[in-house]
Amino acid sequence: MTSLYRELKRRNVFKVAVAYIVAAWLVLQVADVVLNNVEAPGWIFHVILLLLAIGLPFSLIFAWAYELTPEGLKREAEVDRAKSITHQTGRKLDFIIIGVLVVALGYFAYDKFVLSPTREAVVLENSDADSTSEAETSIGPGEKSIAVLPFINLSSDPEQEYFSDGISEELLNVLAQFPDLRVAARTSSFQFKGQNRNISEIAETLNVAHVLEGSVRKSGNKVRVTAQLIKAEDGFHLWSNSYDRELTDIFAIQDEISGAIGNALKLELSLGGAGGSGERPTVVSAANPEAYEAYLRGRQLINRRGRESIEEAVRALQKALRLDSEFAPAHAQLAIATALLMNNPSSYGDLTLVEVIDRATPHIEKATALAPDLADVHAAKAILALNRLNYAAALEHADRALKLNPSYIDALNWRYLALSALGRYAEMIKTIEQLLEIDPLSIIGRLNYINYYGYKGRLKEGHDMADDLIAAYPWAGYTSHANLSVGFEGDLSGGLYWLLRAFAADPSDSFSNRYLVRVFLFTGMPDEARRVEDNLTFKADLATGRIGAAVEKTRRQWRADPENPTAMLEYADALYLAGDYVEALERYENLLAKLPGRPIKDVLDGSPEATARLAFVRRQTGDQAGAAAAMRLVTDDAAARDAAGVVDQFVHRGLAMLAALDGDRAVVFRRVRAAIDGGLRNPFFFQEPVFEAVRKEPDFQALQAEVNAKLDIERQEVLRLICLNNPVPSAWKPLPATCADSSQARNPINASDLLD
Repeated sequence: MTSLYRELKRRNVFKVAVAYIVAAWLVLQVADVVLNNVEAPGWIFHVILLLLAIGLPFSLIFAWAYELTPEGLKREAEVDRAKSITHQTGRKLDFIIIGVLVVALGYFAYDKFVLSPTREAVVLENSDADSTSEAETSIGPGEKSIAVLPFINLSSDPEQEYFSDGISEELLNVLAQFPDLRVAARTSSFQFKGQNRNISEIAETLNVAHVLEGSVRKSGNKVRVTAQLIKAEDGFHLWSNSYDRELTDIFAIQDEISGAIGNALKLELSLGGAGGSGERPTVVSAANPEAYEAYLRGRQLINRRGRESIEEAVRALQKALRLDSEFAPAHAQLAIATALLMNNPSSYGDLTLVEVIDRATPHIEKATALAPDLADVHAAKAILALNRLNYAAALEHADRALKLNPSYIDALNWRYLALSALGRYAEMIKTIEQLLEIDPLSIIGRLNYINYYGYKGRLKEGHDMADDLIAAYPWAGYTSHANLSVGFEGDLSGGLYWLLRAFAADPSDSFSNRYLVRVFLFTGMPDEARRVEDNLTFKADLATGRIGAAVEKTRRQWRADPENPTAMLEYADALYLAGDYVEALERYENLLAKLPGRPIKDVLDGSPEATARLAFVRRQTGDQAGAAAAMRLVTDDAAARDAAGVVDQFVHRGLAMLAALDGDRAVVFRRVRAAIDGGLRNPFFFQEPVFEAVRKEPDFQALQAEVNAKLDIERQEVLRLICLNNPVPSAWKPLPATCADSSQARNPINASDLLD
């Protein structure tokens, strides 16, 4: 053994090993910085590490078997011991080792004594309130911010991607609970998934100062999670670590990672109050990994939206609860998925309200008992309250969810909807702006904010945002374009171009389908309108004078879902247009009872016309005081909208109907004029019974003629579009009779004209 040691020493094997290890360490440090700054995939660093590890034994074998001589490299066995210069080679290796160590120690000293004090300088120990406030101000509002990028799935099975996404989202949710830390929402940070974008570019887009990225490798019952926290300004790694665990420890891994990140950010940003104190948030864990995996799968599907995804999410969450009936997040998410499957224009399924309540309530109650302070619990209560038109409760629970998780985008969106329904329009605008500040790439946030551009007449900016939405979620972008074109510009053919593309993307979506039906009906194509959706054929019946058929269809739909506000309103409107004011009044009153102090509004566009109809019906049935009360609901709401700058054609239409009730002809004409300028192209609006007294007035007839003339032009454009330049011929083929008169569609429409 002694002779072997001496021979290893003589051949410089030990010195080669030391030189190799020191040099490899330095290479890894340089590679870590360089690869992260160029946003190279995480596997490249792993390959370098593997190659260096494999190279070590080969270098040692090489040092044993070969010797450097004045004549060059020779096998050791061929070298005369008397002429060996291994001692000289050893001296050279000593210098190499010393040189590399000097570089390594220099790097270590720079990191320890230059960069680290700079990072820790922001930690202020002064407990004085003014000093704390001043310290926070010195950091700046953007510094206390982070984005969690989707962790890369390094597992051999691509289907495991939901697992790596779930890890990322859990960490995001835990970090969102740190006081004063702004966390970019999932829908924004996850849009960079699969993109090899520079960290600083991502951080600038998301308006954050720090980025967390990592990878997940899952194999059998083992998992490796690697995470690194990066300061976006200079690409410096504040913290990084890897975790190898049994899958049963995944919650412990998430706790460890979030805790380590929290500690790093506390040093960097003084999180957790003065002095960085405060209890660290923890992950809510499931009893077993299979339940957790099913939960992650379900939540990912909910985030996708769409009926098929949400129905599959329900099945995944039910599986999670079969495996662990005490897992509170799965109960809450199942309640949310169930609520999203309600049959109304803003949801994705065909469940009645009673079915939603019966199925969701037990899960909400169970989740509340298990984890009353879980943000998802209050989010579930918020969306269920929205479905029931209990907007005050919806707002209360959305606010509670946001207090627990300030980056909860769905809760912010449901808060926005509740504020809109409550007529608190200034707060509504602030909420949607807050949503986009937290989540600038939010799909639902941008989809709703586009309405604000419409209100303000900033239509180009709205269309630009819709273009951006197309890249993230085509259906949302198409529908947003159509909303601006149809609702604010009166451009029916332009809107139809986008609506047909939306139909091709999701033919079951009731929201965009209702717009599509409107365009066909307004341009005189009821047969095309009937083909859009079976539940909407009653609208074509109303447009073609088949009032009795419309009443019967809406009655059946209401009886099948008597608590559904949309079904109730559509039945009431059909009765009203049929002249059955007594029955219509009962339905309107039942609906109004669900909205104390608020007007009845159309689900699609927020129009208050139903409340104006209620005022008319009350007056027709002798209730003068009730009519006046209904009118005040509309005028008060219009005043609040005007103060917030969110008046549109539908507000003008409602006020025109009230002016007709009051016999104020001048206001009728002025409001109808404003509605036309704001996009009114509905020919049936002029047939409202309330306009009977002004129907023959020249000014009223002139306004009606103007709309009809615009509709004649729009009809020709629509025919040219669907008959000669159909953007989605595989998804929508017009009826032969629609295009029979080709002379009406002589010149093909240029689709590029619709994109301007």
